[in-house]
Amino acid sequence: MLKMMDVLEQSLVQNFSDSLFSPAEQCDAQFSQELLNVADIDLQNIVSAFFMRADAADIAHALDIQAETAEAIQAGADLKDEAFMTATAKIVAYCLALETDAFNQVDVPDSLQDYPM
Repeated sequence: MLKMMDVLEQSLVQNFSDSLFSPAEQCDAQFSQELLNVADIDLQNIVSAFFMRADAADIAHALDIQAETAEAIQAGADLKDEAFMTATAKIVAYCLALETDAFNQVDVPDSLQDYPM
């Protein structure tokens, strides 16, 4: 599978890992700004790799990405367009979280253990 750390700028990957424990608003703004600096072809490759997963539709749904938005992205929509930037950021963040093993660094309260993640 495509390694995000090889494709994305080092600062984006490093800031993502560091920002997991920062206030969400600050993280979102910085992450979105950094994504604008990523080459279009690199974003397209990441999103394509995401949608090649057998469970991509389920994950997109869990990320609150509307089916219409996912279809438009798969059809070649501009990933940096304002209408698709949120979905693009969610997909890239999910892939980065997988690759950096961030999900295992998050403390999940016992009351949420049965909630699908």
